[in-house]
Amino acid sequence: MFSCSKRLRGDDGFSLAEVLVSMLILTIGMMAIAGLLAVTTQMALGAREAARSTRLAQDKIDELMKLNFTTAPAVAIGGDLTADVANYSEAPLNGVTLRWAVVAGPTDDLRVLTLRVVNMRSEQYRNTDLTTIIRKW
Repeated sequence: MFSCSKRLRGDDGFSLAEVLVSMLILTIGMMAIAGLLAVTTQMALGAREAARSTRLAQDKIDELMKLNFTTAPAVAIGGDLTADVANYSEAPLNGVTLRWAVVAGPTDDLRVLTLRVVNMRSEQYRNTDLTTIIRKW
């Protein structure tokens, strides 16, 4: 026979219903964390590819800035950002294409260079555009 004082002390433990409710809450919380982990992983991969695209674009701009307007076809006026054109595109990595277009600047010794990195390696298939002014040597 159980005495009333033992029941008030709470020595009996948790009931099955309490355990089931707590397990349900724990499971829902763990599933939410798993979903966030997947999103975080995708965002990290996208950020890595965006950084790679920016580095490739900056390296190519630095290379093009060293060229002479009169002798180098890569910095002659022309090019297209939407299609591969000879002397105005290259593929430094699988799934990554660099395209650039050069237009006349406000003066004869300046040109406006716009470079686009088409990155098919990232899940978002991002394009990164950089525009700068280059000066004739």
